[in-house]
Amino acid sequence: MKKIAMLAVCVCLFGAPLAVAQTDITAKEERELEELSKRMIRMKHAVDKFANELVSSFPDQARPAAGVFGGSVRVDIVENEKDFVVTADLPGMDKDKIVVTLEGNRILKISGSREMSKTEAGPSVVKQERMAGSFERVLELPVECKSDGIQASYKNGVLEVIVPKKEPAKPETIKVNVQ
Repeated sequence: MKKIAMLAVCVCLFGAPLAVAQTDITAKEERELEELSKRMIRMKHAVDKFANELVSSFPDQARPAAGVFGGSVRVDIVENEKDFVVTADLPGMDKDKIVVTLEGNRILKISGSREMSKTEAGPSVVKQERMAGSFERVLELPVECKSDGIQASYKNGVLEVIVPKKEPAKPETIKVNVQ
């Protein structure tokens, strides 16, 4: 199941079809796939950051249309003892169109779509920058989290997601009688 999730992440990140012939994987191969997935997510973030910097370097009049809404969803992640609190700015979104998922206990995905009423281009339209479309923001959390107990709320264009951390495994102490 984890292999399918890793392949899905690869396909979602790069939009390229992937084919894998072998279905049984070893623990080492699974760790390698997880590491590859993490590297690909970091690479996607770097490419997204570069694209945003490139687009923002254009003057407003010459700036190319982004084509999709939410190309640069801004988030804050705050960690406390028990959980992570992720806050995302999603102005103009209907809460019913927002999807939050946790994959592999560390990958938080926030996605959604927004529809705009169609405005006819004509002499009465002075400027139109608001866009319809979809977005997806993928965040890698520093430690494993629990999928149970995730809470999300949306108010005034701000999404807040509380993701509880997994309890760290407590080391077992075993007394051994020395003979």
